[in-house]
Amino acid sequence: MTKVTLALFCGLLGILATGVASPPQVNGQIGIPTDNLVGALRTLNTAEVVYQRETGRFAHREEILAFLRKGIIENHSPIDLENPKPYELAITTSPDGMHYQVTLKWPYDPSVKNCAYRAAVFTDEAGVIFIASALGCE
Repeated sequence: MTKVTLALFCGLLGILATGVASPPQVNGQIGIPTDNLVGALRTLNTAEVVYQRETGRFAHREEILAFLRKGIIENHSPIDLENPKPYELAITTSPDGMHYQVTLKWPYDPSVKNCAYRAAVFTDEAGVIFIASALGCE
């Protein structure tokens, strides 16, 4: 009888742990924790600096993704930068390649009122990472 009780207790703990570890969903899409978004930008900042040292300019989105695929630096991004769904990744460089901006954000959907896990993160060549949320979100 105690083995059955122990098994049930372990099963209950497993269910509770799974429920706590699962990020919320908005319109059926799972949000990515802010720490993972920040980690992705750290990887991109590092890749941009290395790319700039090798080429003399910063890379736009497709160039930096191709650079990461080459494995010249270790890709420590906690999310798939090639397909960061449900987020959108934008990397913009100035015409002379001396400046860049990276934004990783949830696409705007006016039907979604829940702000959970909908932070946006952005950075530029200064390497400072900013976390933002839409007005009206906590």
